Amino acid sequence: MRLSLAGWSLQKLFNSTPPSLTLLDFPAFTRDRFGLDGIELNNIFFASRDSAYLSKLREAAARAGTALVNIAVDEQGDLSHDEASQRELGLRNYGAWIPIAKELGIDAIRANSGGGALTDRARAVANCTDSFQRLADIGRKHGVRIMMENHWGLSMDPRSMVEVLTAVRSSHGADIVGALADFGNWDDATDRYAALRMIMPLAMGVHAKVNDIDEALVHPRFDHARCLAIARECAYDGWLGIEYEGAVEPVVGVQRGVRKLRPLLAA
Repeated sequence: MRLSLAGWSLQKLFNSTPPSLTLLDFPAFTRDRFGLDGIELNNIFFASRDSAYLSKLREAAARAGTALVNIAVDEQGDLSHDEASQRELGLRNYGAWIPIAKELGIDAIRANSGGGALTDRARAVANCTDSFQRLADIGRKHGVRIMMENHWGLSMDPRSMVEVLTAVRSSHGADIVGALADFGNWDDATDRYAALRMIMPLAMGVHAKVNDIDEALVHPRFDHARCLAIARECAYDGWLGIEYEGAVEPVVGVQRGVRKLRPLLAA
């Protein structure tokens, strides 16, 4: 596994007024400050979607020697919603980022499951499965994979997440859709290690949350070594994306995450 950085970790810098960091500066910033050579982009930080801007972003990554790992997309519309109009809105909005990923040379996007207000799990699973199959159709045309993260809504239930992804893999192939497994995004009622074991065999990407990490590199909410052991048992060997959204200054939080995780990867 290789360490990368999820752009959301620096959202306070991207969102400051004026911005302390732009997406065009993100590749070199990540290399220089953290010594990392992979980054995950977030669609909300794009200043433009036009080809000239995308070309500048791709050139910035090339100059920095930084891989563009994926685009984490958060868009309007709910891919699990009972109302077809909401699902169609989600499909249009998420689907629009697939050709953008292709233009940037990125081979995966993250789409949210939706389903935050679900009342019927079986119906939400069926709706979500149909939505991800349709996204997979678009992804297949562009050579871009579709990942579902355990990122609230329907995907907070690992059984539902596995059910949707397994169905889409059965219809579209295991190479086009998979999980973005986040170590931290489980509610307190969920056994995170059991849940991780369920989704990790489907993983195409992984987030290592380091929100609660302190100066001594202690992370009390969960054991990163145990999570990494599960990933290795499932033969995952891709990017391990650091994601920080804690209380201390973002650069400090990410630096602590790097110092925590590098020895664990080398072990």
